[in-house]
Amino acid sequence: MPLVLFAAPAAQAALSGGIAGWVKDQGGVPQMGALVLLLTPEGRVAHRTYTDPAGRFAVDRIFPGNYSIKVSLARFLPVLREGVQVEAGERTYLDVQISGLFTSLQLIYPARGEVRDMTDNWKWVLRASAATRPVLRFRDGLDAERQDVLRKISGTFSDTRGFAQVSAGPGARPSGLANESDLGTAFAVATSLFGNNDVVVSGNLGYGRSLANSATAFRTSFSRDVALIGEPEVSVTVRQLQVPLAAQHGIFGMQGNAPQLQTLTLGFGDRVKLGDMASFEYGFLYESVNYVNRLNFVSPYGRLIYHLSEDRELHLRYASGVPRPEEAIAGDPSLRQQVSTLGMFPRMSLLDGRPTVQRSEHIEIAYREKVGNGLVEVGVYQDSLSDAAVSAFVPGGHYRDGNILPDLFSRSATINGGQHSTTGYRVSYARKIRERLEAALGYGSSGVLTTSESTLQTPDVSELRDSLHMKRAHMITASLSTELPKSDTRVLSTYQWVSRAAAISPDLYNDFAARSEPGWNLVIRQPLPFSGSLPGKLEATADIRNLLNAGYIPMQTFDGQQMFLLQAIRSYRGALSFVF
Repeated sequence: MPLVLFAAPAAQAALSGGIAGWVKDQGGVPQMGALVLLLTPEGRVAHRTYTDPAGRFAVDRIFPGNYSIKVSLARFLPVLREGVQVEAGERTYLDVQISGLFTSLQLIYPARGEVRDMTDNWKWVLRASAATRPVLRFRDGLDAERQDVLRKISGTFSDTRGFAQVSAGPGARPSGLANESDLGTAFAVATSLFGNNDVVVSGNLGYGRSLANSATAFRTSFSRDVALIGEPEVSVTVRQLQVPLAAQHGIFGMQGNAPQLQTLTLGFGDRVKLGDMASFEYGFLYESVNYVNRLNFVSPYGRLIYHLSEDRELHLRYASGVPRPEEAIAGDPSLRQQVSTLGMFPRMSLLDGRPTVQRSEHIEIAYREKVGNGLVEVGVYQDSLSDAAVSAFVPGGHYRDGNILPDLFSRSATINGGQHSTTGYRVSYARKIRERLEAALGYGSSGVLTTSESTLQTPDVSELRDSLHMKRAHMITASLSTELPKSDTRVLSTYQWVSRAAAISPDLYNDFAARSEPGWNLVIRQPLPFSGSLPGKLEATADIRNLLNAGYIPMQTFDGQQMFLLQAIRSYRGALSFVF
């Protein structure tokens, strides 16, 4: 494939270049309709075009850099040219020659009674032939990124995937960072536009304890692979919750009607490579919460990954705000992640009659190393909480002075716990024991939010708030995931033990392999037989959280009644999903 450089026309932008050329067969005949793909150094499709009746193709307005050109046509072997340099203000011309499938095939029959051994000459033929050189790049398993590229090379809409789910179950799921509403009907659809533009649309609609407590959420995200710049993603998420009557009466009395809880989230994220050794993920979430009054805030995040070697990495991380879709439950596919975060509302509380939103920040440095079939992780971090939202079961008639918010998602309540900060560390070891069996075990030490008083002397909520403070505690986390070979049943079991009772889950931003929500949690997914005409599969899911009721802190009120601070509430949920 000869390579020639010419000056680009004056009308072309000075900061960009171009690639053009001809595609011919071995006889010099121009080939019309050949697919020409422009690939980035990472193997992603940056542009695609087809040759005209004269066998010509052209791609303009390309950022300067190194690219690869792949040419394919039916009945011909694909051709890959790597290291095509594009200079600013210039156009690179290529003369591509493609070979037929049987051009290099020659059959030699031995004479009667003659035995011939195969020599190594065929290896050198492969190495010397440009048309067959891509064969030498095949590996035992293609990574997910290259598989995505193979799926995105045809059609305006390609690589279309979908997920639909119907779920139900009692019990809310408040975590330390967000409240998850029980949304009964959810869906997510993802597709690729023109090869390298990914669009995901997801939404759901569900009901709480009564028809008056409905919730709705929709999310749309758009991402594009921009050559030599990164993979920016923009998302918009809107949520709305009909506030229960108990919450309306708790704030406004029996006569008032509380407005709906509405949230708008604008997100931006990007990932760039900083040379050959480092990469940087960054972005932010702009959140607007409308409940009684409007609250606006920005939650930035970032992660710098430095590759010390092929098996060792150093991570510097900053995070804030509610979890992003990629921070959902480990092992969930991307569409399931989109659905799992749709129902996550910010944690809210009241302070002297004024609604507040819990804010959190996390700074961490972590080291990861692969050791055989295992993964070792070590990290130290610092967490801070402001307007901490503490879940509690409060007897009727207590704290009705504008400092307790009947929970918007369960039968409990939420109390403003003030501001707190802590430091901690954790270690984790994960190992793939067998083909379908993985386990992880972790240990950590951190401050947990707890109370030093077991009996309250006054009806003033400030006494309860003043008794909340951070104390050091030990944590052990374990997880086990397996897939049964015959039934394809997938089971994920996690457990978290804390040496001290906590009002809010400790180590909220743990993303190590050994991580768990409070107590014992169990998720079972069972594929179901499906003989419908539509392509796809059915799956039943059972999701049980906090089976052992861990994290309940009993307290006695001034009048002898009992209340509880709730780190996590036991919940059960079943779902039927259709994946296509």
